[in-house]
Amino acid sequence: MRKILVPTDFSATAANACQFAQVVAERQNAEVDIMHAYHPSFDYSNPYLDMPAAEFDSIKRELLDQFIEGNTRDSGSSVATLPKPILNIGFASEEIVRMSKGYDLIIMGTTGEGNLLEKAFGSVSTHVARFAHCPVLLVPGNCKCGNFEEVVYASNYQAADEAMVKKLLTITGPEINNIHFVHIDNETKSPYHVEQVLYEQAQLYGTAAIGFNSVEIECPNVQEGIVQYASDIRADLIVMGTMHRNFLERLFHKSVTQQVVFHTTVPLLVMHYDD
Repeated sequence: MRKILVPTDFSATAANACQFAQVVAERQNAEVDIMHAYHPSFDYSNPYLDMPAAEFDSIKRELLDQFIEGNTRDSGSSVATLPKPILNIGFASEEIVRMSKGYDLIIMGTTGEGNLLEKAFGSVSTHVARFAHCPVLLVPGNCKCGNFEEVVYASNYQAADEAMVKKLLTITGPEINNIHFVHIDNETKSPYHVEQVLYEQAQLYGTAAIGFNSVEIECPNVQEGIVQYASDIRADLIVMGTMHRNFLERLFHKSVTQQVVFHTTVPLLVMHYDD
């Protein structure tokens, strides 16, 4: 992993995600870019909507510099490895997705329990999680970055799991102790098994001691089953795969991933089967 993008809206949740990202980057020897996107006509934090564009841009750049200065970890890094500021004009969700093509991972904050409008129409974090061109790690505001030792991997698309586990190991490194493959069965009784090839994949990444646990949970509410199981085992990370969907599909499809985004207190890594 070489490059991590951290979007910010200058909130406390974003500041926590920025700190989280730097810990991950230090472990992976990756670069971190801190990005803020704004649209002057829709920026309600701007009390002077008629302010000249150049002056407004200057204010945003100053805010971004202050955010980075106030949230840069003191790890003995050289100046060259410190977070780099990026300021874009545009709607945040669209700009983050557009930029995601040039990154290996996006790390951003999520409030966990969203308000009614967020649940009805989605939020920037859920939009990015579903449409980004790289994995997205969503960090609730109260989470601190520790080791990803106990990982809950929720899937109902077994054919893609080998590729997803390979991606997961490149992000977390060899620190995983156990991967809990959780299959939430709310419709059928079809068995879900961990294939031997997944264990072999872990050996390739120097994690031969990793434990694989396959868990079947019968639960009428999928997201509650995933979040509750993660809480029960004190998981350090939840991993979910998702398919990119067009607008009509999103409008009529009740996304399990989006539900988990709004309820989890554990970091959530979203990976895309069709990348």
